[in-house]
Amino acid sequence: MIPQILEKYKTELESYKRDSILISENELRILNPDKSDFKTSKYLGYPFIPLIMEYPKDHKGNAFIPTIQINFADVPKSDLFPEKGILQVFLSQEFNFGKEDCFVQYITEEQLQLPYLRDFSFLKDEFYSKNPFKSIYQLNFEKTFSWASATDSQYRFQCDEFDGVSVEEYMWDLMDEDEDAYDEFNDFFNGESKGSKLGGYGYFLHGDMRNIKSHIKNGILLLQIDGSDESVYNIEQDVYLHLFISEQDLKNRDFSRVYIDWEVSD
Repeated sequence: MIPQILEKYKTELESYKRDSILISENELRILNPDKSDFKTSKYLGYPFIPLIMEYPKDHKGNAFIPTIQINFADVPKSDLFPEKGILQVFLSQEFNFGKEDCFVQYITEEQLQLPYLRDFSFLKDEFYSKNPFKSIYQLNFEKTFSWASATDSQYRFQCDEFDGVSVEEYMWDLMDEDEDAYDEFNDFFNGESKGSKLGGYGYFLHGDMRNIKSHIKNGILLLQIDGSDESVYNIEQDVYLHLFISEQDLKNRDFSRVYIDWEVSD
């Protein structure tokens, strides 16, 4: 809900809305080997790997752990994302929230028709000990939109009330002056941006990396994973994964330059 103090700006606020696809999880409660379809959208489980492709390995030659798989055929249609194909995120066996601990690849619609790997016996149980995901979850998707974000560098709504400061700075002032108004702002500008999603505005614990890294300044949010649900994730702190991509690369279905950013709460 729009904060009462900003109701008069409703039309302008609506012009900032972005399409977004929310991700929710449904635990499959199955053990390896993964009995679900290899093409299923899921956390953990076994991925779809065409036999013509090499299984992803880190710089030491160790197999990456299949951790996130999003089949765009399961995702509501959007002008931004492919209608078919699979986005995959693999994490290192020695995962420690580093960019080098993460590998991203895309399986094209054509590759989905090819013979694929079925024997994953090389993925041993002990490989998963540092993985931040607890068990196999099927992913569900819902098309919606992102209203706003206090921490996303690409959200630039301004009004007279802000007196030239950012949304985030204005909210900090409200915390001391008007607790009810602060709660309204926090629900709208932070609550709207949290959650696991494709696209839309992101939520950032320590700041949007696009403010710092010039080469991704104009990149859009490809994927946000909100690791704050203790039933899904093995992490005591809140964890956010952000993947950024240029609009041109996304249009060309080129995921080779995806920028990876992990955030962990203090």
